Amino acid sequence: MMSGLQQQLAELVGETNLSADGAAHAIHGQLPTLVVTPGSVEELAQSMALCYEARMPVVPWGGGTRQLWGRPLSATSFVVIKTTRLNRLLTYEPDDLTISVEAGMTLGHLDQLLAANNQMLPLDAPWPERTTIGGLLATAIDGPRRPGYGTARDLLIGIRVVEATGRISKAGGMVVKNVSGFDMMKLYLGSLGTLAIIVSANFKLLPQPRATGTLACSFAQPAAAFAFAEAIRASYLTPAAVEYLEGWPVEAAATTITMLVRIEGLPAAVERHVRDLSGMAAHAGATAVQRDPPAELGLAWAQVANVAHPLTATPGELSLRLSCLPGALEQTLAVLRDLARRQGLLLRIDARALSGMAYLRLVGDEETLRGWYTAALALHPQLSLIAATPALAAELPVWGVAHANLELMQRIKQEFDPDRLLNPGRYLVG
Repeated sequence: MMSGLQQQLAELVGETNLSADGAAHAIHGQLPTLVVTPGSVEELAQSMALCYEARMPVVPWGGGTRQLWGRPLSATSFVVIKTTRLNRLLTYEPDDLTISVEAGMTLGHLDQLLAANNQMLPLDAPWPERTTIGGLLATAIDGPRRPGYGTARDLLIGIRVVEATGRISKAGGMVVKNVSGFDMMKLYLGSLGTLAIIVSANFKLLPQPRATGTLACSFAQPAAAFAFAEAIRASYLTPAAVEYLEGWPVEAAATTITMLVRIEGLPAAVERHVRDLSGMAAHAGATAVQRDPPAELGLAWAQVANVAHPLTATPGELSLRLSCLPGALEQTLAVLRDLARRQGLLLRIDARALSGMAYLRLVGDEETLRGWYTAALALHPQLSLIAATPALAAELPVWGVAHANLELMQRIKQEFDPDRLLNPGRYLVG
């Protein structure tokens, strides 16, 4: 059966776009039987149809930057379908502030296209030179500018996908307000490729700001930093990003605390924000306030977007995602920090201070890491792992232990992929 599928795929996409060497595309140590790279949506759909006929599980693969997420595959044989050749600009209407691109285009490439017209898609995904648009949507990754511009679900206006059977379907369109009834495209956001493979996406765009500014505010204690964040929340000010960093950059001491604030807009508004925010930081107890910190400090926004998202799983290290109510963030981090200290673990934190989303990196021996995660889940059930060694990913509850609407998610999965052929076993209902 496998040789027949391999021959069919080779005839479809060409032998140069099909490989039986899966070493570079391992999933938690599991090697794919084949790696196929279609050159068009139609080729991808036909590839999916062939795999479906052979009942061969499929793993979608964009830039490979977040393949550490999720549990190990429940299948022993599988095909990786890469989207990197689907990287074309489909439609761009600068005057309408809308764009449509294929899902294999990287965020970095898209940013370059938009910069020519002084426009932007303000999604600060980590590793933008490798992160594909499809992967960004499938993982629903957020970035530091979430407070100012929202997430992908706020900017996405249309989507096109290929289902497990090879059928092509779409939702939304190229008009900003075009949805009546069920907003089906939101189903695919964060689904980790378990419902369909995203092949193109349409977005509404924004003009680039005329001016920007960054404040790096140092604090001796977390309480002072969060007092500053609370003062921002209660004010009339609208910074694009308010990022709480503890123990970053790596070269800094583990106790280093920085509140990094990004301001974007008209020059006069930026200057007013810088002035007022500097005063608020000092009032909250900042030990230092620096405008536009030099690159050698390791606080550039591109670096900040990457810090919590490793590309490889390192023994003796866990990376986690935490989601909670914004008002509960300080206390939740305090509990997890105290637990790490009592167990002798190094904890680094990168948190969206105004939105309740945080990314944690823990360093220590594997047995202690295992115990910390188990204890932490008892305190905060919505923690999830985003990077761990294959052994820990197979053993620990990667997606936490409290899952709202799990039954509904199972019904949706049954409707879209009843044979469990898309990324089987990796997600909650995979």
